[in-house]
Amino acid sequence: MNDSTKRLLRELEIFGKAHDGYYNISADTGQFFYVLVLISKAKSILEVGTSNGYSTIWLGEAAKQNKGKATTIEIAEHKVEIAAENLKRARLSNVNIVHGDALTEIPKLKGKFDFLFLDAIKEDYINYFKSAYPKLTKGAVIVADNAIMFERYMKDYLNFVRTNKNLRSVLIPIGSGVEFTLKLK
Repeated sequence: MNDSTKRLLRELEIFGKAHDGYYNISADTGQFFYVLVLISKAKSILEVGTSNGYSTIWLGEAAKQNKGKATTIEIAEHKVEIAAENLKRARLSNVNIVHGDALTEIPKLKGKFDFLFLDAIKEDYINYFKSAYPKLTKGAVIVADNAIMFERYMKDYLNFVRTNKNLRSVLIPIGSGVEFTLKLK
């Protein structure tokens, strides 16, 4: 990752803390996702919940290293505009932003994904996941943010990924908690 992208990420960390409604993942969570994408060799990433593009930059940079691409879905138009500008500043032409409701947009997406990041409406994680599941490759990595902080809103999702025989899932106590899941079949 180049120095200008590192500076941009630091700028977005500060922006996220100073502005309500821009809830970025923590820097250590971003680094964790970056490493996960690299070691899993993920080439097709789907992110649900873009915000200002902070996590998208981490994912997009790692996908670029893998000669891959990322798709991110955001419902709020003003956030799409901010994220698009930040992705341009990061020189990430391998990232596509989809403006709309993820529950409507996921079924329209073409192709398969080998990495899924959920960071939008917590009560809808189960619905995002079930919508994306047929598009996930065998061995796909799924990470869901806020599994400690907002566990009570994610109960359906957490119960599902922890008890489904086609998945293996573990809680990682990083940032506000990340549920790390692997699709076995």
